[in-house]
Amino acid sequence: MSFTQPASVTLHAGCKINLHLEITGVRENGYHELDTLFFPLPSPFDTITISKGATGSGLLLECPALSIPPEKNIIYKSWKKYSDATGWKPDLAITVEKGIPDGAGLGGGSSDAAIILNYLNKYCPNNALSPERLNTLAASIGADVPFFLNNVPAHATGIGDILEPSTISLSGYSLVLICPDISISTPWAFAEWDKTMRSTSASNNKKEILTTTPSKDRKHSSRALWLFNSFEVVVYSAFPKLRAYKEKLMSFGAEGAVMSGSGSSIFALYRETEQAARAATALEAEGVATYLHHL
Repeated sequence: MSFTQPASVTLHAGCKINLHLEITGVRENGYHELDTLFFPLPSPFDTITISKGATGSGLLLECPALSIPPEKNIIYKSWKKYSDATGWKPDLAITVEKGIPDGAGLGGGSSDAAIILNYLNKYCPNNALSPERLNTLAASIGADVPFFLNNVPAHATGIGDILEPSTISLSGYSLVLICPDISISTPWAFAEWDKTMRSTSASNNKKEILTTTPSKDRKHSSRALWLFNSFEVVVYSAFPKLRAYKEKLMSFGAEGAVMSGSGSSIFALYRETEQAARAATALEAEGVATYLHHL
């Protein structure tokens, strides 16, 4: 069922954190097997304004914060793949105001893509995609995109595209998310992790980590708040300032702190609101972009 397409609409694309992220193997094609728990957050967010375009204009995309050609943008890719799949190629003018930092491990691009796909599927006059087909299309755009289609906590395996809803609740916690002014390339982080695993002298450990054979426990159902990130070992070696930020967050009494995605953002969980507020104030005083959430 389609809805009447509005002349203009402004939407907020929120971000995600990874409560845990474990690289469990490497496929023959080089893609990495993951076991991760996605958790959505409302901020930081990107602001996306979608307006009807002039007839025949196609997609006019404006994103001043990213110095790349519009056709290289994940939003353009989403619009193009959706139109190829359904035959509906709406004329749109889209403006993106970035609030989610690039290279922070918060899934900003994937979140934008999901916003566009959901918009297109909502207003598609004919041939709107089923949830299953939309999910498949989303996965072809980016591994994190399917998660953002529903934007609820989810356990992910495969390359991050096999999703199961999670009942995890962080109710009662306060969460401090920091976004240092450091951009980390995800391909670089994977390459460094591969290099580290290949160079380790513990051959048995290497065989266990670089295998596609699943271990006995990959859902971590008994340790839902197991805060862990396989990328930390390589990212903190290259960016020791990030390790110092994590230690500072812990010093204010956090239950735990961990990097999200391939970095550079870090979050910490606090049982006491006052502790979280003090931590947020301290990091803000150092000039670090900080977001305080009461969950």
